[in-house]
Amino acid sequence: MLSKILQDQEFISLLVARGIKDAAKEMGIDFDKFFLPMTESTNHPYRSYRWSVSRDEFGNPVIHALPPEEEMGWTPWERWSLKNNRPIRSAWVLYPVKPSLKRGIINWYVLEDSENLFPRNLSETPNLVAQLSLARIDLAAEWLGLDFQKVFIDPLPEEVQNIYKQYRWVVVPHVLALNGPVIYALPPISQADDWPWESWYTDGHHPHIHHVHYTKRNPSTTGKWSEGTGAPQRPSEIFGVTWYWYNDFGMVPALAGKTN
Repeated sequence: MLSKILQDQEFISLLVARGIKDAAKEMGIDFDKFFLPMTESTNHPYRSYRWSVSRDEFGNPVIHALPPEEEMGWTPWERWSLKNNRPIRSAWVLYPVKPSLKRGIINWYVLEDSENLFPRNLSETPNLVAQLSLARIDLAAEWLGLDFQKVFIDPLPEEVQNIYKQYRWVVVPHVLALNGPVIYALPPISQADDWPWESWYTDGHHPHIHHVHYTKRNPSTTGKWSEGTGAPQRPSEIFGVTWYWYNDFGMVPALAGKTN
């Protein structure tokens, strides 16, 4: 069991070097129980977060897990801190904006305050609905004017939902989407010949756009495209690969008609 927990030694070293282990101990949080499970597989998504420790107004430590820059505001910024001398985990977001804007200022607001200290995205979700809701895809769909249930869930038979459950779903704002949300469905790159990377957004001219990308040409391909490593407002999974894409005028996920 110990060898499994210590699989990603580099990530563990990073957490220790950033002071996460010491801060957790100071707050009475079991580092091995709540943080080490992130290292049970290499390249866990939390590995790409910026981990740090600050101090609150009372001098107590605060552990921060800041998502990658491109996801900022939609993917929650998580914090572990003390409240009434008890450790809590909170999640903070910028979007979608709930209160009306004052002088163009968008404030962070608390999405979640919980005594469940496990990182928000650590435990496997029981089904696709729960996975997409945790990633806030339902809220991004609402912002885009898409019916979450009718577009992302109802058209998918159970075996196809199980395929999409192996994807990483994330919301990333983009300038070509009027700085609004782009919903990304990102497959394991090893499967991308047959399982597409998909995106849903609006550009202000078309109410809804659905792009489908594969790493292999197929009869639907209308163009090819690649993005350089580090390009802004893009998830890292798409870098360094030539994608063969087409514009799908139906909004449902591309594998909706797939059966085993």
